[in-house]
Amino acid sequence: MKTAGEIKPLDRILEASQFMLSEEVKERFTKNLKRFIIPKGRIMVDLGQVSPNLYLIEKGVMRTYYLRGSEDITSLLVSDGDIVCIAESFLLQQLSNEVLETLEDTIVYAIGYDAYRKLVEEDAYMAGLAVKLLEQHLINFTDRVKVFKYLSVEQRIEHYVNQPSSLFRRIPDHYIATYLGTTAATFSRCLKTINFDKSRK
Repeated sequence: MKTAGEIKPLDRILEASQFMLSEEVKERFTKNLKRFIIPKGRIMVDLGQVSPNLYLIEKGVMRTYYLRGSEDITSLLVSDGDIVCIAESFLLQQLSNEVLETLEDTIVYAIGYDAYRKLVEEDAYMAGLAVKLLEQHLINFTDRVKVFKYLSVEQRIEHYVNQPSSLFRRIPDHYIATYLGTTAATFSRCLKTINFDKSRK
């Protein structure tokens, strides 16, 4: 059984749709979700576009990144069970200053902005669920700020690769390196000195 900290957003929505949503809302929610299989390397939202959908990842990996000069910096890594969009662009329907792309062949359920807003505004439980997801996002963001504020680069890398949600060995190291605020060379060097959580092997 998953602990509270291990329950991913998609798990919460699936649980809600099975046990807590009214039949009418459940039907509308399911009707508005569209399932896609998206190939690796596909740009879902580009710079200067409006993020049209909220994606619920069934299986796969996606990232968001921004440009700093000629270098792209990973700002978010998400995988199986996570929910992703360019939040500011999607929620405010404004042009994005980040890119959303797939890093693996990815299976997603997508819901458009208008359908999402209608569900949240018309159903109290869906509104509550949206608040819970926002709260979890804020907690995760706060945790990441603490990691950057209090841990050295070496400690950040060790902390990340030993997390249950780590995508280490699943995606190229340089994406994780920029996500952790370092270079691919430093990331590779630090891996040689890290104590890995043997329970995850």
